[in-house]
Amino acid sequence: MKKPSDRDNDVCFCPLFGILDVVAKKWALLIIAILGNEGEKGFNELKKELGCIGPKPLSDTLKNLERIGLVKKQVLETSPPTVKYSLTPDGWEFRKHLIPMLLWVSERGGEEMPGCPIKAGNHE
Repeated sequence: MKKPSDRDNDVCFCPLFGILDVVAKKWALLIIAILGNEGEKGFNELKKELGCIGPKPLSDTLKNLERIGLVKKQVLETSPPTVKYSLTPDGWEFRKHLIPMLLWVSERGGEEMPGCPIKAGNHE
């Protein structure tokens, strides 16, 4: 049992509930990593980069990341219209805090996949 003085270091996890169900999804962290490493991308560019994701899961994930304020969708007035996705300031901040976790997993022997968009030296 914790002593009352130990409670000073406790963290309230309540704020996680709104964001966790989005970023814990299969593709969300990879999308954040790709946009952080490579800058803005179009829908098809992201789809190609992620490989085996279908259009519906990609679209749903992007909408959810946009809804919670981590990704910005920009519709360019071209013919045909072009859509680009990029990280918001909150997305960049989230990514900054995500990098240590990714490096920790990598150092523990996490498997790196060929063509991995997250490289240890590419996290500034």
